[in-house]
Amino acid sequence: MPNILTLPADVLLLVFDTLVGDTTTLASVARVSCLWRTLSLPFLLKDVDLSSHNRGRLPEYEDPTFAFSRVVMSDYSDRYRPRSLVPRQRAFLRLMVDRPELAIHVKIFTWTLVWHDTDDFGGDGDEMTDIDFRTWEVFDRLCSVTHLDLASLHQIGYEPYIRQNPDTLFPAVTHLRLVGWMSRGLVRAIVNSLDASKLVSAKFDYLQDEGALPNGGPIPQDLVRQTRPSGYPRDLHSYGGISDELWNQQERGEVAILPGPMWLPLRLLGSRRMSSMAHLQVSLSPFSNEADLRNDITTFTETAAFIRSTKDTLKSISITIGESTYLFPTKEDLANKCGTSRVNLRYVYQPMCFDLTSYFLRRLLAVLNEESFPHLTQVDLRGFRVIRTGIPGRPVDRSTDLTWQYIRDCPFVDEDFTKTDNTDCRQAFSGYDIYLSSAELDELEQSLDLR
Repeated sequence: MPNILTLPADVLLLVFDTLVGDTTTLASVARVSCLWRTLSLPFLLKDVDLSSHNRGRLPEYEDPTFAFSRVVMSDYSDRYRPRSLVPRQRAFLRLMVDRPELAIHVKIFTWTLVWHDTDDFGGDGDEMTDIDFRTWEVFDRLCSVTHLDLASLHQIGYEPYIRQNPDTLFPAVTHLRLVGWMSRGLVRAIVNSLDASKLVSAKFDYLQDEGALPNGGPIPQDLVRQTRPSGYPRDLHSYGGISDELWNQQERGEVAILPGPMWLPLRLLGSRRMSSMAHLQVSLSPFSNEADLRNDITTFTETAAFIRSTKDTLKSISITIGESTYLFPTKEDLANKCGTSRVNLRYVYQPMCFDLTSYFLRRLLAVLNEESFPHLTQVDLRGFRVIRTGIPGRPVDRSTDLTWQYIRDCPFVDEDFTKTDNTDCRQAFSGYDIYLSSAELDELEQSLDLR
């Protein structure tokens, strides 16, 4: 039997190729000899996963006694990351800085942008280090990545660097997934860099616009709360979303951008030729009556337009709306709420969710009913349960009947999708926790044009 250490290099390369994705084994292989390290390193780098957002539900962080927030998901906050994540990310960044020729080997890239470690997790403190400030430099070199799964989960509002990404990032991407709250600059750099005609899969999971002040800086949470609408428009069909005028003003930095669901990539991609697009996934956080609903309505419109523009190639569509526990509270939940809160739930939040869900569903189904989809075999709709349950004490109106007619006419779904429970405790991103005095907030609000 031949000594395995004497195997020809071409044989070793074939063996190492079968181990792609098995980081532990490839890391052990690299310690066998200098030759094995040299030969195996490109395979170790082919699939890089330095993330924390794909670990699903995290029961160890849940508090069942805390009403309306019983489930903790790893894609909700950077608080729920492994202690080793940031040190491992920094080690990768150092390797790419020291050996830039290796960047071309990275094909599958999964990364959670958390930016710094914290004392709570046994790290080096809450300050960014020198290597963190080279993140964009390293990302700019990853020009061979075809599968990108990028999440942004952090509460860093004070550091300008995190919004100073290059204009071009990941140009070879064919399978794209974006998660969390991101700046428009980062999303635009990724979407505008890729070849839309080669994009096969687009997944936008709870992707939210982090918002911005007119100068591009992060928008404070207190300012968002101070400028939030006092109610919601009952006639969503005439209300409209982000107008072209407002969009152009935001693009020119003349007005603020309020946080909300991120519709930007759908708009940018929908205007381009996508001849390979096969799989679309859009997941939305539970609706918030503290947000500017124009972002929600624009997201609905852009999702429907995207589906229409890719009708000739789409094979699967997955649309998910998170159902807040506020939408279907238990008696125990309500017992912990004051009378005013219960009134707001019944007469403001629940009707708003019903109207938004119905509005979205009718736009989706209108496209599915009107267009021909020669390759579409799977349509998964979740989070539309309120369409079936309705709102207690609210009479069924004509628009509800019309929504059900759309459902019955659709060849890709049956009524059972309205029975699916999709309870979700994620909260919509509402700005950064930046301390400002009352005087500063008042002055800043007066400088904003939030039309």
